[in-house]
Amino acid sequence: MTNTGASPAAVFAGVEWNDDETEIAFIMAPGSPHVTRLTPTVSSGVGVVELEGWVTSSAVMAQDYNSSRSNKQKSEWSDDDSDGDGVSDVEEDDDELVAYLGGEPIVGERFTVCLPDAEVPGRSESIAATVTPDRLIAYLTGDDSFAGLAKADSKKSRGGGDCDDDDTDIHPGAVCGTTPHFVAEVTGPVATGGGLEAVRTSDGVMGVVNSPTAEGGASVLVCPVDGDAYEPDDLSQWGRAARDVPTQLTQQGRLVSQAMVQPPGCPRAFPALFYVSRVESDDQLVYTGGWVIDDAALYEDSETMLTMAGPTQVVGIECCFDYSEAMSRAVSGERARRGARIDSGTSEELVKAGVLSSRLAEGIRKRPGRERYEGEIELKHVAVDAPVLHLTSASRASQDVKFKAGAELSKSVN
Repeated sequence: MTNTGASPAAVFAGVEWNDDETEIAFIMAPGSPHVTRLTPTVSSGVGVVELEGWVTSSAVMAQDYNSSRSNKQKSEWSDDDSDGDGVSDVEEDDDELVAYLGGEPIVGERFTVCLPDAEVPGRSESIAATVTPDRLIAYLTGDDSFAGLAKADSKKSRGGGDCDDDDTDIHPGAVCGTTPHFVAEVTGPVATGGGLEAVRTSDGVMGVVNSPTAEGGASVLVCPVDGDAYEPDDLSQWGRAARDVPTQLTQQGRLVSQAMVQPPGCPRAFPALFYVSRVESDDQLVYTGGWVIDDAALYEDSETMLTMAGPTQVVGIECCFDYSEAMSRAVSGERARRGARIDSGTSEELVKAGVLSSRLAEGIRKRPGRERYEGEIELKHVAVDAPVLHLTSASRASQDVKFKAGAELSKSVN
């Protein structure tokens, strides 16, 4: 094999700062992350070779999610009594959902998967070709049919509150489900209603939202670094377009999809936006992404917007140094320093705070064929292209050192 080892990485969570006095809320990831060592295997001409891979993930929680907005929940999710008969308009478990969102709900999760950019000399087999979007998503969401990648060293898993964790103080009530690296039960791409719509502005920033009124629209979009987003025929390649016409993509494949998620303690699954990207770093393949609650499906005049402004920056962090100091030096620029934090506010507030450009906000409000919203839109915003922090030059480091480094990188907030 040309390369058999890897080291952990994590999405940069962002910093607590604002460049003016605009009041916007943001939600950070609390508690310990979940770190897992993978030991996938491949067949070579001399037998079976074991590789080393790493997965990190962390949950994002909110305080009283319902109170962060002035607009009300949609009727199918609210407990209104519209006809005045004294009986709630929705099922009892939907009232329970309102109560869950009003507590300390998990509203998103982030992950990275790091694998060696390995191939068998003299043969066409490679990890890059094998780990297609559909296989990666199936693996992350609990489908162990992807032989090799599904083999995880669970005894060395740390934090997160899921199947491999005995620490119930992090997420009390979490049970062993079907998703080995998420706290929530997460589906693969599935139509949740409406359709995904993308807008790219003249400054090169792309925004993706789920439009509830676009019935029968796309449930998955491929989002190239350059060019327009499109609905793929399938997810067997990182860059396959409609009618099987190949597109010119760099190694940074990127897609967004609708999904359903059900965190521990939540009475039912709710719609979310799932996103994943592929980058390269230090002779390794780094897959990064997550899910975030889809406000458009739950609240009136609300949207969750995923944005991307260019290639994902990968910041190499040397092993066993002061990570916080190294990150503060390496991550620069307003957008990069915001990282993958979830910003919340009206579109006007997010524009004033520098989170969104006015062109992007207007582009979403004035999508072709859509009427302009009456009044302000409540937005949740996540940058899909947030910097990735990757432990480099760690080939000789012990497994315990890599576990610790993965956990520290995942808690990367200055």
